[in-house]
Amino acid sequence: MDFRLITRRYGPTMHLTPTGELDLETRAALDEVQARLEGVAAVACDMRHLTFMDVTGLHGLTAFARRLGARGIAFFAYNWQPQPRNLMDLVDRLYPPAGHDRNRPTHLLRRSLQDSADAARAMGAALAQQDAARRTADAPRQR
Repeated sequence: MDFRLITRRYGPTMHLTPTGELDLETRAALDEVQARLEGVAAVACDMRHLTFMDVTGLHGLTAFARRLGARGIAFFAYNWQPQPRNLMDLVDRLYPPAGHDRNRPTHLLRRSLQDSADAARAMGAALAQQDAARRTADAPRQR
């Protein structure tokens, strides 16, 4: 089955609806979305039409969620179908977390909306502090 990625933007929220099979060949679609996220605060991904995901698709989606988090953008995926959910369960069983559930390989894809928003706010605050510190260091000193 072919892969399609429907995108809709509502203010600072981007809604994604992947349809079909997420695999190695579909990574370009996620990269294209990544390039169009100026001013976006949250990405909500409705997985109800994603019928299949292989390990390369899982890796690509996890990397996408990490890149969003690094930019202070919340990522939330919901309505997982059985096959992708079973793959995530299998990966989490094969690579058990060291310590806390947040260390599960698929944690970023399973977070609640509240967890995603909290993480994005924390990252945004850290980025703002870094920017303020950089501006202060770059400002000319007054005597």
